[in-house]
Amino acid sequence: MKSKVEFIAPAQKGEYEYIGFDLEANAGRFIFPCRYIASGQENAADAEREKGQKEEAKKIISLIKRVQKEFSLGGSGDEAFQFYSMIWLIRDYIDNGYYTETERVVRRGDQGRIDWKHTLRHSGIYFDGNNLLYRDFYVRKNKLDEANLLAQIYKCCLAYSAECIGFLYNVSRTERSVFRIDSTADVGFMCYHVQKELGRTFNSYKQMLLRHLMTILKGRQGKIRAASLCMHDKEFEYVFEFLVNSVFGTEVVQDFYNEYGYEIGGTHFPASKLRPDTIMRNPMMGGTPDFYVIDAKYYNYGYTKNPRDLPQASAIAKQIGYNYYLSKSEHKTFYSIFLLPFARGEDEKPVKCIGYAANASLFSSIADKVDLKTLNDICFNVVAVCLVDLKTLVDVYFNVATIGKGDMRQALAEAVSPCFQNCMKGQTP
Repeated sequence: MKSKVEFIAPAQKGEYEYIGFDLEANAGRFIFPCRYIASGQENAADAEREKGQKEEAKKIISLIKRVQKEFSLGGSGDEAFQFYSMIWLIRDYIDNGYYTETERVVRRGDQGRIDWKHTLRHSGIYFDGNNLLYRDFYVRKNKLDEANLLAQIYKCCLAYSAECIGFLYNVSRTERSVFRIDSTADVGFMCYHVQKELGRTFNSYKQMLLRHLMTILKGRQGKIRAASLCMHDKEFEYVFEFLVNSVFGTEVVQDFYNEYGYEIGGTHFPASKLRPDTIMRNPMMGGTPDFYVIDAKYYNYGYTKNPRDLPQASAIAKQIGYNYYLSKSEHKTFYSIFLLPFARGEDEKPVKCIGYAANASLFSSIADKVDLKTLNDICFNVVAVCLVDLKTLVDVYFNVATIGKGDMRQALAEAVSPCFQNCMKGQTP
């Protein structure tokens, strides 16, 4: 097992199947989203770079845990067991220190302190006319911690856990064990002893400890997949949507559901509701529109600049549908934005508008000098396309950025304002 986790920032989105902590058979690695770690960090000192990577990894893991819980995503069953057993072991070590054997063992014999209650219950007793004769005595013995196999197994699994994910809890080094986690023979023997202990203990805490130890050891044997807290790259879109809504959202999205239904044979049948990702009130007081409908798209365009990686016609039509529906039902003005991730350079702003989406024939009416009402309708049929720096988005969410949520909303509104202002002037955005 490597002494530290390898941190990877893919150059291309989708280069790795997972994002998050990936525990392999002989190594632990943390995979960031595409270009999440700035390239300038590569020139920093090793200790400084590793410290920064660990802090960023904690943020991503925290987000993955929250989103997996909210959307019921990620591995299930044995897939996640080994990782959570490691977490349980480290947290138990932080709270209670190293495991020490406190369970008393009662055995048949005559050397040691006699357990009279157990002897009276289980030993054959005879009366010779004058005295009670005991066929067997049961004595109580405490296990010596120094020679306790379980304590050594515990230290072995704890050290392995600390090497893998200890950075999450600032636990980097623990006491060494007589056993080696990279020895097949040692792991096999430890599994045998833990299983034997499970069969003879009735202590609930010890049973839980033994089960977590067994899960970690089985993971080393390949009997439980060594997956950990991570999600498929394509599932990270839920994290991106959560971040966008947390930073830019100002309204309760449930209040803006787009409802449809059927009327057939005099009976009304509701259809599924369309749910906008994020509704942001325009921070520019007195400006148009009243609200922005933001669709978070965890697409590749911000990294590849390939038009194939932009939202396609169905997504555009859905956003335009939101504009019309919400403007009619709420009696307010709603314009739409696609928000995609990118990795900004040193001199770039964290939010920038790069263009727009619209129907190909939309602007033919401009040449005919249409009236203002039609020009307003043109704005409803335009979806501004913006990029947001993913790293800044995460930092703002965790309140560790130099700017806040209000600043990000203002920056987004200012970025898209020229696009929609040109619409109102009868010009191409």
